[in-house]
Amino acid sequence: MQHCSHCGAQNINGIIFCEKCGIALVPTPLITRRLGEGAVKHATSELNDENVLILHVDSVESPVMLQLRGELILGRVSEQAENVTYLNLTPYGADDMGVSRRHARLLRDEKAVYLTDLNSTNGTRLNGELLPSSVEKRLRDGDEIALGKLKLYVYFKI
Repeated sequence: MQHCSHCGAQNINGIIFCEKCGIALVPTPLITRRLGEGAVKHATSELNDENVLILHVDSVESPVMLQLRGELILGRVSEQAENVTYLNLTPYGADDMGVSRRHARLLRDEKAVYLTDLNSTNGTRLNGELLPSSVEKRLRDGDEIALGKLKLYVYFKI
């Protein structure tokens, strides 16, 4: 059995993503994409067939790769609620960076991913633009999310 370091769930050996929270159970290097000769590729806004999203916390070497199944709450979490997946940002200095306990939500709709501020104290920014509370904005590969002062970068696994 594999133990998920994020949510504590036990998973069968050999699987890549935690059955409970969707976080990768194996190290996930962030790779640079090769662009075609002379062509600029437009950033994708669709998940791959495995629904894998990569979140890279600013100034942290290893990104978090997760299988987005429905919704994911970003914030400072001390307890996991049933049927809700959380990404606890406390290990990344969330307390000092102004991240609320339930700061923002990522929601998957088919192959699209939407970001919503959950009435956080210090606000959520997408590429520098302040998001009004409860308004959904579609994410694209390479987007910058700021939860308070904590910056995350979103990548769609290809």
